[in-house]
Amino acid sequence: MTSRAIPKFDKNNDLPRISSALRRLATAASGNLGSDCFIHAAIAQEILNRLGVSSKLVAGYAAWRVGDGDGDVILHAPLPNMPSQPESVAYHMWLEVGNHLIDFTTYQLRHKALQMDRLDGGSTTVKWCPDYLVVPKKSVSTLRAVIQLSAGMYFYKQDMAIENLIISAARPLDDDDMNAAWLLYLNQELCVFGPNNMYHDEQFIR
Repeated sequence: MTSRAIPKFDKNNDLPRISSALRRLATAASGNLGSDCFIHAAIAQEILNRLGVSSKLVAGYAAWRVGDGDGDVILHAPLPNMPSQPESVAYHMWLEVGNHLIDFTTYQLRHKALQMDRLDGGSTTVKWCPDYLVVPKKSVSTLRAVIQLSAGMYFYKQDMAIENLIISAARPLDDDDMNAAWLLYLNQELCVFGPNNMYHDEQFIR
């Protein structure tokens, strides 16, 4: 296996590399694909640290408008006018670097839509599913706008109660996961085989 010397951080080069590493690792081995935002954010934060970039773990609510139809919204937030109930509402976690937010899980939006459709019997059209999202915080739309308008809109809102709860209860990063992610970041050509894709390979062989 080969590795490269670490150059000065370049978001146009390193963010896609981090995204690719996390995606390959999670797609192969995540036991909670589609609801593993914490591990994505925590590993990405450590990779950024190694590249000399400070970032902040942020938890709260999020929503993504993935298509133009009425139901084409992935929601990790309470609906408008509903009381906040952190213990029963799905949360989301992402990173903030300066005035930007970074979400390395948006490649999972299509998968999230499939999971949602299996639960409610709906049919979500996914037109917008970026590999990752790095955007100015001021570009974030309101939840109401995401629910009502068109594909490509996103909502993120920090919730300190949820953030404190999640971070205080979190276990330290697994060294094996971190080392695997770092190796994948350094070696973009590496393929990963784990329980998820090995299972699908077995199904295909049968």
